[in-house]
Amino acid sequence: MLGQLSIRKRIMVILAAVYVVSLTVAISAGWYILRQDTIRESLEKTDIFAAAMSASQEYLAAEIRPRVLARLPNSYFPEATVGILMLAETAKKVQNKHPEYIFRIASPNPLNQDNLTDAFEEAIVDAFDNGEFETWQGFAERGGKRYYAIASPISAGENCIWCHDTPERAHPDMVARYGTQAGYGYELGQVVGARFVYVPTAVAEMQALKKLAWFAGGFSLFFLLALVAVDRIIVYSVVRPIEQIVEVATEISRGRMDRDFDVKSNDEIKALADAFKRMKYSLAKAMDILRV
Repeated sequence: MLGQLSIRKRIMVILAAVYVVSLTVAISAGWYILRQDTIRESLEKTDIFAAAMSASQEYLAAEIRPRVLARLPNSYFPEATVGILMLAETAKKVQNKHPEYIFRIASPNPLNQDNLTDAFEEAIVDAFDNGEFETWQGFAERGGKRYYAIASPISAGENCIWCHDTPERAHPDMVARYGTQAGYGYELGQVVGARFVYVPTAVAEMQALKKLAWFAGGFSLFFLLALVAVDRIIVYSVVRPIEQIVEVATEISRGRMDRDFDVKSNDEIKALADAFKRMKYSLAKAMDILRV
């Protein structure tokens, strides 16, 4: 099909094909790079959020709980002695100011049913319990929105067993508050849940798409200007000299031997013009011989 087109159109078609292929490759590579940047940014946010929660839990375990138990050994004061409760309540206050973030303490067997795992979270907890990985991170869907999530396991320690062994061993106030149907039977060292941090990716992905759109627009504009420049170069350096050669050759074939090929370049077109000049001289000599 290209053979049916003029040189100018043929080159334009080839350049257009190069544009489409190069734009596709550039956008694909750009999307991959920007996606990795989105993951990095989301991971930084989840790490900061998780680190803040961990620091709060460690402070409670090291400083607050020992003093509360020393002064009130027989009292049920979970807000100052139960790290899970403290994390959940702290997360709620954070989410009041930043509702787009989600922090969950999730367990397949929780005392508080608000902390019951969904199908996705339960699969992660089972993977932790089976020793498939120590931490997990990746993209997840929740409530119709896309998040980047990070999860770390929660194992039953000495401070957990006294609450979660049996209802008989647990504090009566706790049993009265949560009942006896769930949240018991924990074993020392068992993975009983996980801490999940969900950070929305919509904003970061939208910014990535905007950057990609600007890149594609800039690339297209650059290529359009290049096409115009190449078209002008082809017209002045190739098409017009060839058209001039064709015009002169046509007139010479009709007997106008006074016409001459005038090509100022020093390339293949000049060589073609010189060949036509030699042909013209040969034709003139042949006609002179015939006249004699």
